[in-house]
Amino acid sequence: MRWVQRLSALDSSFLTVETSVAHMHVGWLSTLLLPCGSEALDAQSLAKRIAARLHLAPRFRQRLAASPLGEPAWVDDPGFRLHRHVREIEGAPPTRAQLDVIAGQFLSVQLDRTRPLWEIAVVPRLADDRRAAILGKVHHSMVDGIAAVELGMLLFDLAPDAALPARVDWEPERAAGPLQLAAGSVVDGAIEQFRAARRVASLGMAPKKTIRIAETMRRAALQVAEDVINPAPPSFLNRDIGPTRALVCERMPVDRLLRIKEARGVKLNDVVLAVVSGALRRFAVLHDEEPKSVRGEGESSGNQITFAFLDLPISEKRPLRRLSVIHGVTQELKRSGRIAGSEVILRGAGQLPGFLKERAARMAASPRMYNVTVSNVPGPRVKLYATGCEVEAIYPVIPITEGHALAIGVLTYGDAVHFACYVDPEALAAAPALAKLIEGSVTDLEQAARGAKRADQPSRNPPSGSPEEGRRRAPPARARARRAPAT
Repeated sequence: MRWVQRLSALDSSFLTVETSVAHMHVGWLSTLLLPCGSEALDAQSLAKRIAARLHLAPRFRQRLAASPLGEPAWVDDPGFRLHRHVREIEGAPPTRAQLDVIAGQFLSVQLDRTRPLWEIAVVPRLADDRRAAILGKVHHSMVDGIAAVELGMLLFDLAPDAALPARVDWEPERAAGPLQLAAGSVVDGAIEQFRAARRVASLGMAPKKTIRIAETMRRAALQVAEDVINPAPPSFLNRDIGPTRALVCERMPVDRLLRIKEARGVKLNDVVLAVVSGALRRFAVLHDEEPKSVRGEGESSGNQITFAFLDLPISEKRPLRRLSVIHGVTQELKRSGRIAGSEVILRGAGQLPGFLKERAARMAASPRMYNVTVSNVPGPRVKLYATGCEVEAIYPVIPITEGHALAIGVLTYGDAVHFACYVDPEALAAAPALAKLIEGSVTDLEQAARGAKRADQPSRNPPSGSPEEGRRRAPPARARARRAPAT
């Protein structure tokens, strides 16, 4: 029997902050192009491919087990049945608009903690054209950086004609009892303390490195403390929410954002945040709210994350000014060591007593800390396939905690960037307009960047007082003199 694996403090925090109205699963909506000769995506074929690869990702056949002395642990689920996790949406092929409704209904249902925490729904064909769709959700507590890659391995191929792997027999490990779970918690805690002591000892052998890391941590700790002391501003985005969700999607060529990036000498992430800021500015107006800057929480992919809080300048009218402000803030975040220190702070939180960890988790997820989450993830640039169907688009779903009515996920896949607004449509009635607002925000930036480029171009007129200026101005003067007698 293999040793049980406990959740990290960060993974466990996603269980702590989950409620009946704030479900902590990440997810996605993918649209796929059906190949010639295919009338629908074969859900059974997809399930067979997943079954043949499950041995490569054991976490997807494991469920949670409570531990008496620490974080919950992952144990094999003896009742695992694949058909409970991969299902087909039956009925007439939906339109694209109806697919959005299906996605909202699928994402509004909480995952069952007595089973492995993931589910996939297949829409074999859309009514509008030769497309299909795959919906998925996975609890945030199990999607660390490694598990995210494993999930992609289960679903997607790199070629349309990839061979079906041979299925490997699986038998669940004998369930761990309370005594073993408790022993595992003690051993894991001792190991972590040993690792911490070893890190301290190794730093003692390198004084310069020790001073540098200590200074980074000091700055990071002070700035995180500042975020806690100074609450996020009141915002129309922070409202009481229910369990109903909608997913509002927008897709555009990534080259549009890259041209803005190159023209202004900023990072792609800066452009993404500026686009979101412009959309939120218009979104506030639709809700009869004054556009006031909000504090955004940003994170990278998976749970191997760094996070940062930054003000999104939605009160600023000028698109390029918004971009400039954001670029300055993100550059300062990097220089300050705040982002680099966040991982260590998260790891240190795991050493707190249980009741303090729970309070810290709830505080970190509260409207006091931030108004909206924006997660920008670089995805694969190569084409992916599922049972021979080319994956056309992938829209990421970022969960929202209580008191937050909107989260925005951004994923670059292939030659397109995908914006997905995960929202409580009852709390924010203008939610359906978000797709057009994002498109409009990109257009505003493009037009402003083109106008700035024209303004920055040097004048074709020579400098005042130069000989060239005299030679070029003289002919018009003579012409006026010749015309004068005739007037």
